[in-house]
Amino acid sequence: MVAAVLSISAAFVGNVLGAINVPSADFPRPEHPQLGVNLECLLDYSKSMMFVDAMKAARRFGSPDAPWDEKAPVGPDGWPTGDAGAVVMTDVPVQPGDYSFSCAGRCELSTPVTGSTIRNLAYDRSKNVTTATITIPPATDHFFIALKNTQGGVKNIRLNRPGYPLSSKQVFTKEFLKAIEPFSTLRLMDLLRTNYTDAVHWSDRTQVDAPSQATNRGVAWEYAIMLANQTGKDLWINIPDQADDDYVRELATLMKLTLNKDRCIYIEYSNEVWNSIFPQYGHNIAAAEKEVAAGNLALKDDDRDNNKWYWSWRRTAERLIQISDIFRSVYGNDAMMTHIRPVLASQSAYSFILKMQLNFIENHYGAPARFIYGIAGAPYIGPEAKYVDRDDLTLDQMFKPGFEEALVGWVKRVTMEYQTLAVYYRVHSLCYEGGIGLEGEHSLKTKIAANHDPRIQKVVETYLDNWYSQGGELFMYFNLCGTYTKFGCWGLTDDIHKLNEPKMKGAILITKEPMPPITAGAAVPGKFMAAEAFTSAEGGKVEPDNAGGKDIGYLQDRNTVDFLLNVKQEGDYALSLQTGTAEEGAHLEMLLSGLSVGTVNCSNTGDWHKWSISQPMIVHLQRGQLVLRLRVVGKGPNVRMIDFQKMGG
Repeated sequence: MVAAVLSISAAFVGNVLGAINVPSADFPRPEHPQLGVNLECLLDYSKSMMFVDAMKAARRFGSPDAPWDEKAPVGPDGWPTGDAGAVVMTDVPVQPGDYSFSCAGRCELSTPVTGSTIRNLAYDRSKNVTTATITIPPATDHFFIALKNTQGGVKNIRLNRPGYPLSSKQVFTKEFLKAIEPFSTLRLMDLLRTNYTDAVHWSDRTQVDAPSQATNRGVAWEYAIMLANQTGKDLWINIPDQADDDYVRELATLMKLTLNKDRCIYIEYSNEVWNSIFPQYGHNIAAAEKEVAAGNLALKDDDRDNNKWYWSWRRTAERLIQISDIFRSVYGNDAMMTHIRPVLASQSAYSFILKMQLNFIENHYGAPARFIYGIAGAPYIGPEAKYVDRDDLTLDQMFKPGFEEALVGWVKRVTMEYQTLAVYYRVHSLCYEGGIGLEGEHSLKTKIAANHDPRIQKVVETYLDNWYSQGGELFMYFNLCGTYTKFGCWGLTDDIHKLNEPKMKGAILITKEPMPPITAGAAVPGKFMAAEAFTSAEGGKVEPDNAGGKDIGYLQDRNTVDFLLNVKQEGDYALSLQTGTAEEGAHLEMLLSGLSVGTVNCSNTGDWHKWSISQPMIVHLQRGQLVLRLRVVGKGPNVRMIDFQKMGG
């Protein structure tokens, strides 16, 4: 076996002035962690109380005595042309008190809510306006209204919540504004009904004066802009998956003209296009197949595969680039990657999808950092199925060992792989969705109780602190507020009036703490076993060697192995590899965060598990995170050890 001790000769010391300079991939970090929040869908989670006018969250008009059937005839403007009913809220605790009602036109107003009353019902003939006060009692979980004897329907219905008279000009409730106050960014995916929209043309969008903002096309863009301008929040927007280029261009133009210039816009193409439960999954596959049939061989990676799912993943990246270029054409180059921030979101559980997408961009368009600001996953956390898929789970077991084990495994399994790709391609590492994931019918009472247990505050704090200490940046918690059920306990609170819940307290506390130092990555200077330090690999597998350790073997041509590094001291380093091969002509190209620093010729030791030390490559490294990528060229060697020795002591 060739000796595994590397000594730096005088000849190499003399070459330090010619060392390859590799800049750090780190970005300037804010003083405090950036934490955003996803806003829930108006239709399903109206308890968020976003709008003062509760009718903005109502469903489509239905029959007067069965408003849930949504069968009332409506005109081109969406208002009923005859008698009608409306589901204002359902399956949520309705805020009790006096609701102020008005509409254009005459009607008899009623509500089937038990214990409710209608007072001061009046019609002003000169103004053609009907007004009333509807009082809703406590402990009510639904709110319906019926409009009868309308003489041709009514329009412009308003139903202001308690505390907001009809004379109020306020659009968003003080309760909602208070709840979003601690967060830097608002993601609008659910609010825009991204997973269900069929919008193609700009004319398809929801208008500001629409009867409801809770249709399958989501809220009007103007309300999102108004909210950002009023609160000083950045926006994370989702482009409808079928929206044409003109839609994107008109949206960019609207935002440039009306959104405050100091606001940042994170731009995502649809939502979870890889996820087969959503319509956009099928739309995207069909679109990819159509493009390939029309001659777009780039989606086939230059005709190297015939996998339509691979084509669709690449098309997601392709469409984001097209959207990025449209925003660039409207905003100009200077705004890109500063105020305008396109984000490539992908599936956290399978990082090879994201890696394929980034390789596609690099190979066919150029450096990803020109087109995208960052990459994002959804690193949810929760106890393993063996704990939560049982009916006798106790609260103590939920937290220990449940959450305790989850916090440890989560860091390596999810965040490290995405962080490695972000650092390698020199883009920002973001989270489009994340939070505590507890769902399912098993031990449901225990799961719900865990969300109110004071111990979960520490879980949230540790979880988020781990994210930022890995090098992660903006984290979008899913979501602000939502009822806790078997379908999930996603909200930081389950009631917009309860902002002192432990999950909310933990999240807010993190935003006030100093940004933690970045700890993730193999320490440089140092020597580390390849099989213990790699963060992601394309091909190959870990196997035991005959020296009492493990190596990465079975590598083939074009396979890659990535190592996240944490450079503690800036300086010149001698980088060498310990490899073994029984083949002639085995090569490994070394890249540091995308910069090729040379190719190692791996000596034929006559045995895959006899080790040879490569000649050192002299590199100058800045302090911070970097990624060493080993790319196999030709024959594939085994890789055992990686060594960064600091030059000059």
